[in-house]
Amino acid sequence: MVSAQEIEAARAEGRFPTQSEIDELYRNSRLSIPAGFRIPLASGLSFLVGLGLGTAQGSKMAGLRFRAEHAHKLPTTTTGWFLYHKSKNYHVAYGGLREGLRMGAKVCFWTTAMFGIEHMFDSYRRTADLLNTVTACVTVAGGFSLWSMQDPLACSAEGFHSLETSSLAVLPLANILRSLTITSISSSPLLLPPSLAIMSVLAHTTNPILNPDKNPILRYFLKKTFYAQFCAGENGSERIGFSGVILGYAKETCDLASCGEGAAAEECVRTEINPWAAGTMETVMLASRGDFVALKFTGAGRQALYTLSQRLPPSEALAAAIDNICQLAASRGVRLVFDAEQHAVQAGIDDWTLNYMRKYNTQDRAVVYGTYQAYLKATPATLSRHLAVAHDEGFTLGVKLVRGAYLGSDPRHLIYDTKAETDAAYDAIADALLRRQWIAPLQAPPARDNDGKPVFPSVNMVLASHNRDSVLKARATLDAGDRSTEVAFAQLQGMADEVSCELVSTNDAAGSDSSTYKPQAYKYLVWGSTGECMKYLLRRAQENRDAVQRTRSGRDAMRAELVRRTKALFGLT
Repeated sequence: MVSAQEIEAARAEGRFPTQSEIDELYRNSRLSIPAGFRIPLASGLSFLVGLGLGTAQGSKMAGLRFRAEHAHKLPTTTTGWFLYHKSKNYHVAYGGLREGLRMGAKVCFWTTAMFGIEHMFDSYRRTADLLNTVTACVTVAGGFSLWSMQDPLACSAEGFHSLETSSLAVLPLANILRSLTITSISSSPLLLPPSLAIMSVLAHTTNPILNPDKNPILRYFLKKTFYAQFCAGENGSERIGFSGVILGYAKETCDLASCGEGAAAEECVRTEINPWAAGTMETVMLASRGDFVALKFTGAGRQALYTLSQRLPPSEALAAAIDNICQLAASRGVRLVFDAEQHAVQAGIDDWTLNYMRKYNTQDRAVVYGTYQAYLKATPATLSRHLAVAHDEGFTLGVKLVRGAYLGSDPRHLIYDTKAETDAAYDAIADALLRRQWIAPLQAPPARDNDGKPVFPSVNMVLASHNRDSVLKARATLDAGDRSTEVAFAQLQGMADEVSCELVSTNDAAGSDSSTYKPQAYKYLVWGSTGECMKYLLRRAQENRDAVQRTRSGRDAMRAELVRRTKALFGLT
């Protein structure tokens, strides 16, 4: 059997192949066409087929989309109808060409892969038979199946109708692989310390070479790994949603120095407060009705941090900015979460939060939520005091309950000694709020109702937890019928996806049954440039270090999901 390689070898030696060798090559080739011609021919023909199919489909969809988008503003004049159809034809042509090229490229790629793999086996086994063809087809089919699993609407309700075998089944394959890689690093005692050291340098560097916003190579690497895992994007549009999102602007600072007065203060307003306010206002505009927007006061600059550290009211410029943000959020049906921060400024944040709750929360609805960290020993007393104020002044208290994310910087004596104590405090506070009862660790106020019982105010709550046990306990309370507190469950983007998707799965499984509690799952996302997100990414890495067992659970869940998909690919499940 004369092969194409032998023909090429003869040419390399300066000897032209004989006519009989060429004839034998054609006779022994599949379809009597040598691979050097057959594969490009198949690629070209498949591209044309895909181009035709895609053009037909794309032009039809573009026409329907154009008609739907303009159904409410149809023209009324002859000229208007002429321009309408002209514009429609343009959209149809553009949509058809775009979809045709996309479909053509896709069909061409998979066809070329099939013929190429088939030829590879032909050359390796030195025979062209059905086994090689079947092997190539199965390989390409498997690759196409894996590629098709990457549904861009991660954890959408629709995904659960088609993939019900696992709560993680709806996550794109790329997310599974990226999560597995990052959680493996985060749970490794060898890899995590140097990774944290590198990220700490990048988060606090003044060197432009180490600044992701100025170094395109570094920015590309981070954006495809940690940034893609934990952040929403540079304009907030790269987000994925569950029941909704908690969207935050990543900009923050760590300088506690005062800006003083006069020109220095004006400089702070122009370069720090105004950009933060604009970014936060844009975040509110990006959010949909029912979503949350997280406010991080450290993003407002040095004057804000200094004022908070001294427990002073916000400056006139900052107060005006916060009022504008609150008013915009209230008008759009968006809720605001004032994030907790380091202990040095947390007391000031608590003061500001309570004041803005007084101003914008009503008796029935919370616009402003405060963040309460369960790992702090003083949190039950702080929360009890705020609950009493909410009752006395007649507004709904907005509560976002977290375990805490500043274990590495907050004074250790203020924090519970063990994780078990923090878990117990978190679960007890959550249970008291869900039941709206003054039970430990909350401290009942002197105010009593007509029956002599302490009165519990209206509460809206975000239960932010990656701990599956805490989520299950809260759901058990809600399933039992204690639903007087409005609750949203939240997890950080890129973390505890197995918990989030289980919540979505439960919600979807409940269907239209009004008697079954449907948990509302939210994801906390930040947006901003890669450089702006570095401090946030560093905290996420530190959080993974401080919760190694949970990180390992996430790693194991992703690994199990990858194994499940691999088995399903080969029909082993």
